[in-house]
Amino acid sequence: MKEVTYKQIHNIFKKNNGYARTQDITQASIHNIYLNDLLKKGEIERIKRGLYRWIDTENTAGSALLDVAMAIPNGVICLQYALAYYELTTYKPWEISVAIGRKSRVKLPDYPPVKLYYFSPKVFNAGIEKIKIGRHEVKIYSKEKTICDCMRYRKQLGKDIIKEMMLQYIKSHTRNLELLMKYAEICGVTKQVQIYIEVLL
Repeated sequence: MKEVTYKQIHNIFKKNNGYARTQDITQASIHNIYLNDLLKKGEIERIKRGLYRWIDTENTAGSALLDVAMAIPNGVICLQYALAYYELTTYKPWEISVAIGRKSRVKLPDYPPVKLYYFSPKVFNAGIEKIKIGRHEVKIYSKEKTICDCMRYRKQLGKDIIKEMMLQYIKSHTRNLELLMKYAEICGVTKQVQIYIEVLL
């Protein structure tokens, strides 16, 4: 590969904060065969078909979450992974949980492992926040919305995780019970959340 071509491709990745799609390369009149050369040399990593990340120190930090956000731009980090992000559980999820709309169709990244959850529009659109990782924004549900989502999936998650989650939240100085009950109503878990609050307060 000529040095000028290498620099052109690198600049495309740099312009997109470390990520590029095949069409970004071809639209710059560069043949996509050069992406295969960079893959073999270990310069870039394939996230999923048509999406790549330049491998360097700056873009490696937090890359798993970023890779998922780039691969599933309409998804929102949720449930166990969001719970771990807010330090409401000691459980370490081995896959990233992502909520998408019920009618959405997505292609999962090659890595990391992702667990999809299909939410109704009302539940999906409530409580979305954005966190900054490097120069990128990643969508994640708020702490209170995450708790209510976990309560909806309490049978799947198990009593231990739910109990620990509620204990940690109730102990928090930043708890917002009014907001929690708002999302509990949206998620249809008002009764379940109230029971835990009455017992723990």
